Amino acid sequence: SDPNFADKIRHIRDPKNRMAVVWAHCKTKMVCEPDDPKEEGPDLDNEEPKKGHGGCGHSQP
Repeated sequence: SDPNFADKIRHIRDPKNRMAVVWAHCKTKMVCEPDDPKEEGPDLDNEEPKKGHGGCGHSQP
């Protein structure tokens, strides 16, 4: 969902190094944020929207 996050881990093949990058990226997130609303186009009216995790807004430990 985060393009910066995807770019960071896309080319890391070693699982330990990839996990270190994921942990470093996620350790700064302290709030359960909701997904950004997607813009609707004219051809998206018939499709069901994808469900996100929603985000509760609570602070994370």
